[in-house]
Amino acid sequence: QETAAGAARELARAITARNAQLEALDRRRDLAAQYVGELDAARRALQLTVSGLATGAPAVMPALPIGPFRGDLDWPLRGPLVSRFGRTPANRFGTAIVRNGIEVGAPEGSPVRAVHEGTIAFAAPFTGYGTLVIVDHGDEAYSLYGHLLAATADVGAVVDRGAVLGESGAGPTGEPAVYFELRIDGRPVDPLQWLRSQP
Repeated sequence: QETAAGAARELARAITARNAQLEALDRRRDLAAQYVGELDAARRALQLTVSGLATGAPAVMPALPIGPFRGDLDWPLRGPLVSRFGRTPANRFGTAIVRNGIEVGAPEGSPVRAVHEGTIAFAAPFTGYGTLVIVDHGDEAYSLYGHLLAATADVGAVVDRGAVLGESGAGPTGEPAVYFELRIDGRPVDPLQWLRSQP
């Protein structure tokens, strides 16, 4: 009887521990789904914002169009590639994140620079992207710089290639990183096809 009672207690403890693990997995799954949903909502809001820029007043056209510089643009800052363009699985629960840009790791406070000359079309906090700067390069070509601590460029200002737009901050997960997106003809493209190879 004592052995049976001990075995029953061990079984009860094992069941309790297993239930706790299942509840923790459920919570992580729910958090992952919420995170993916928030990112998707932010991506849709950003799409509407960029589309609105295209219908606004024409920006000052840059002296050099961005098209011929495919594969030769400088990176907005130096650092490791944290996340890639496109659809990537978010976790083992089967959810996926669609990224219209890339994330570059860098210490907070690093200068973030324009990859090409253009006009500042947006510079303000934006839900899901921290402080966001959008540079209009003309002909529906835009570069977007997110997760900034602050913007140092004003809307309407004409900037040269390499001009400092702000300082790097942290992404939604809290890791130091900068979000970079490139749109050609108003559509997101893989920035790695436009940026030169890092040494």
